Amino acid sequence: MKVVIAGGGETGAELAEALIKEEHDVVLIEADEKRAEELAEKLDCLVIKGNAAHPHVLGEAGIKDADVLVALTGNDRDNIIISLIAKSIGVKKIIVKIQDPIYNDLLINMGINDIINPGRLVIAQALSMLKGFDILNISTIMRSNIRLLVAKIPSEYDGKKISELPIDKDKAQILLLYRDQEAYFPKNDLVIKSGDSILLAVKANYYDEISKVLKI
Repeated sequence: MKVVIAGGGETGAELAEALIKEEHDVVLIEADEKRAEELAEKLDCLVIKGNAAHPHVLGEAGIKDADVLVALTGNDRDNIIISLIAKSIGVKKIIVKIQDPIYNDLLINMGINDIINPGRLVIAQALSMLKGFDILNISTIMRSNIRLLVAKIPSEYDGKKISELPIDKDKAQILLLYRDQEAYFPKNDLVIKSGDSILLAVKANYYDEISKVLKI
């Protein structure tokens, strides 16, 4: 699988390292020249110095042949532009980090559903700590075989209980359910409503299958 990562910050670098270990073809784009040089020395992948929001830089990264694009720069505007360029080119899987959730609906309306809102993940981590477990340490997850997935519940499950979702519980666990601005610990009898989203911890070898189940 070819993955293009835009943004060579800590998260982008750790994601690239994890994917390289899984023998994926990774291309990392970083705007800062010094940081790009450091990453090129550290990582066994192609590192391109440039602004990924520019189409020619994405072209240099081979975006047309990419299976996945992950936009992880520190700028919401750039991440939105990067994801929309990738969408227009036909990249099947696009994951985008957005600091301000106000842009979520815009991206969803454009057919981009894999949205990471760091603020929400911080809330999820705080809630998990209050429950006595710390499973949402991103660095730990990136180095393990577990991936985080935020997905909007398909409309066909509106009105059903969360336990009725066709998820293999040995390979994935629902951590939180988001409804409007609230987050809930998902009990089996919790009734799903249209517009709900869920945060899951998913084993890497189950990621593609559950993505199809949830129609991501």
